[in-house]
Amino acid sequence: MKYNVARVVPWVGGYALLVLTPLMLAMIGASPAPRSFLVEFGVGLGFVAIALIGLQFVITGRFRSIAPVFGGDVVLQFHRQIGIVATVLIVAHPLLLVIGDPDYLEFLDPRVNLLRALALAAVVPAAVLLMVTSLWRELFRLNYEWWRAGHGVLALAVVFIGMVHGIQVGAYLGEFWKKGIWAGVLCGLMYLVIHTRVVRPALMKRRPYQLVEVRREVADVFTLVLEPVEHVGMRFSAGQYAWMTVGSSPYSMQQHPFSFASSAHSGELTFTSKAVGDFTSSWDAIEPGERVYLEGPFGAFTFDPTSEGAVFIVGGIGVTPAMSVLRTMRDTDDERPVVLVYGNTDLDAVVFRDELDELAGQLDLDIVHVLEEPPGNWDGESGFVDRDLLLRVLPADCRTYEFFVCGPEPLMDAAETALRDIGVTWRQIYTERFQIV
Repeated sequence: MKYNVARVVPWVGGYALLVLTPLMLAMIGASPAPRSFLVEFGVGLGFVAIALIGLQFVITGRFRSIAPVFGGDVVLQFHRQIGIVATVLIVAHPLLLVIGDPDYLEFLDPRVNLLRALALAAVVPAAVLLMVTSLWRELFRLNYEWWRAGHGVLALAVVFIGMVHGIQVGAYLGEFWKKGIWAGVLCGLMYLVIHTRVVRPALMKRRPYQLVEVRREVADVFTLVLEPVEHVGMRFSAGQYAWMTVGSSPYSMQQHPFSFASSAHSGELTFTSKAVGDFTSSWDAIEPGERVYLEGPFGAFTFDPTSEGAVFIVGGIGVTPAMSVLRTMRDTDDERPVVLVYGNTDLDAVVFRDELDELAGQLDLDIVHVLEEPPGNWDGESGFVDRDLLLRVLPADCRTYEFFVCGPEPLMDAAETALRDIGVTWRQIYTERFQIV
């Protein structure tokens, strides 16, 4: 994949237009009597907040047309940052209204309207809870499956209350046709949830997979080997990922994203992960014959066929998408040069070590192992990936390559900064951060 500004601009422009659409809709037709600036500003923030939260359902709707433009990692990070912005606006909306006119406290008076008071009193805490549990899920030790279910419920509740509140107040949405548009948008957002939770699992159920082997790679890293059941299987590009559900039914809260580890041309379908999360810690106990359901493929962490070469900077299990690319290059006799900078704690933690040595003899592949705790006889690189290390190990002619970064967050942050420092442009750098395991 190559980033292309010409493809990005229409998406960004369209997003900005959709964010402002509720404001533009409100300005058409009848308007309320003039009010103070703080009140009108607070109302405007409310409209924008609803638009931002509503568009979050689109951003996370797993539409394959979005990720190839920005990359899955960019989409995920954008979703997180917009969630913070939307929460701030939701909190600011009632505060500005009350500061501008204390009479608006009546909306929270249960004696005037109990249902409205309860709903509006709950929406701000719900939005804050949504943000806090998303940013610090691991700190609070929240189970991923239950967090994911609660995340969707809270987001839908915030949107529903906000949009119904806009219709009930009616200051800018008094006309019937405006209410119709508002209700139609709400129905559309609710359908996105239904499509994700009901329709897509139904489609997955028609194309099941079967677990044929659980393979231990190193001490706490396992590979699941799958085969399709009565269908041809999933076609994907090396570097992409799929959402996986293990069990008798795809209708499960347990659904996680994993990069393909296998070649896109081998016919074998494998996923490799470290046993660190709620789901992956049970991989060694999954029995062959278990049903598996996949949704995908997704992502744009892919080596563009027109690129001159590639540099992969990975750490630990972040080597998985790189292995898919390297295995695919082997199977397609791809002779382009690749550099793999692979960081690990020690030599025993290196996943696919023997196979990487074999691939180095089959491809134009230069492997640079970087160990934090090298053995006494180690003559390779040690420490951490930084600017000096990259200047030392990367060939001078690689500045036109594509650069792929995947691994623990500290390594990724350091690698991205180092690449920019040595002159690699943002258009050449692709990242993949999977922290929801």
